Amino acid sequence: MTVPLRPPLVRRPSTRVASAAAAVTLVATALAACAPPDAATGPTPPAAVEIPDSPAGAQAQWAVDEINADEDPSIDEIERRFDPTTLEQLPAADLQTVLVQLQAAAPWTPTGYEGDEQRARVTIASAEVTYDMTISVTTDELIDGLLFAPAAPEREPAQSWEELREQVESAPFAATVQVAEVGGATLQSFGRPGAAPIGSIFKLWVLGAVTDAVDGGRLAWEDALVIDAQVRSLPSGELQNLPDGATVTVREAAEKMIAISDNTATDALIRAVGRDAVERAMAAMGHSDPSLNTPFPTTRELFWLLLGDGDLRTLWDGAAGDADARRAVLERLPAGVPDAAALSGAQPAWRDGVDWFATADDLTAAHAALQERATTPAGAPLRDILSANPGVEFGDPWRYVAFKGGSSIGVMAGSWYLEREGAAPVVVTVLARSDDPAALVHPSVAFGWAQDAAAILGAP
Repeated sequence: MTVPLRPPLVRRPSTRVASAAAAVTLVATALAACAPPDAATGPTPPAAVEIPDSPAGAQAQWAVDEINADEDPSIDEIERRFDPTTLEQLPAADLQTVLVQLQAAAPWTPTGYEGDEQRARVTIASAEVTYDMTISVTTDELIDGLLFAPAAPEREPAQSWEELREQVESAPFAATVQVAEVGGATLQSFGRPGAAPIGSIFKLWVLGAVTDAVDGGRLAWEDALVIDAQVRSLPSGELQNLPDGATVTVREAAEKMIAISDNTATDALIRAVGRDAVERAMAAMGHSDPSLNTPFPTTRELFWLLLGDGDLRTLWDGAAGDADARRAVLERLPAGVPDAAALSGAQPAWRDGVDWFATADDLTAAHAALQERATTPAGAPLRDILSANPGVEFGDPWRYVAFKGGSSIGVMAGSWYLEREGAAPVVVTVLARSDDPAALVHPSVAFGWAQDAAAILGAP
């Protein structure tokens, strides 16, 4: 499951092949840090950047104007600017409260901008705090995602394997970094070994199960999937905003599942192939201990375990290793989705088994299995699907990058399949987890390690 905590890049290749998901949850822990600046001694205001007059830029400028205003934002104006489906999950009054909280730290200056027509990330700075504001808009130019999170911390790129090892092992959270040749040796491995929570990287196995179903004639990439309450999940993603009865093709859902980590697309695909098919694919794709993820939860189910009745989480944790007992817990989960507002106060649940789990070797095997499937007629779309959003930029000499990342409360993970001329493909995997929900709000440090590893490996 990827929850709206981040994204590392704002881009829009393919359909909404962007890592800036249409999130509808605001990070309340970040907002709590707002405090009025000391007018007498405050530092010199930072230099401002211009926000472009694109659909996303115009809405971003409105948000900046509102948090700099002397009066409370108007409920009517919020309702006019936000997508109605988004307001069903996050009421206008709650959004007004968030914007008023931010006014306490005004004036805010936009100091950085990155984006396209429909989504953007704006770095906003006051005298005491800096945030990244991520905003996304619908094709009707209405806001369907607004996220305030701590700005990316500064980091010094590692220039050698020893420097990278030192950074990983001294991090204020548990981390694993591995670089492995596909079909070959592990080149480097730092940090904590063993299985770790991986968030939405589990969607690689769903993609494998879909490809197997296409190969077996049980599904076609052009088949239509129906969106309804049984598969509608919480963001990240876009498909949760569609009305009941709307359809997308299998390929469209697969593209969104990988590139923007669309949770509703994922659950629609799991329904199409069946939970047991995903479990079989996970084992066939090289997972060393499939029992860790059996029964295989949907994202909607994981959200209920994360945000719902604590007794259900206790039962889930106590049933570790007992697939039948855990299936019984899933059968007790409510219909629909939990209140998205509960994400703001959620605590890490990965120690209670509320996530999907794998080792770095398991993810290397999953990438290799998908690339092998990509050579078959059924797997023809896979390389495009997997490479639409690389997560972070790598540059030369990497000519092809396949990526899937994942996050949850206290979890940040990413796994990259990288190709270059004259060498075997490699998989770089970063798995980070913490009991502190604020420790991994921003992916820049953990994902920066993947960039460092690729740069060291690819250096002439």
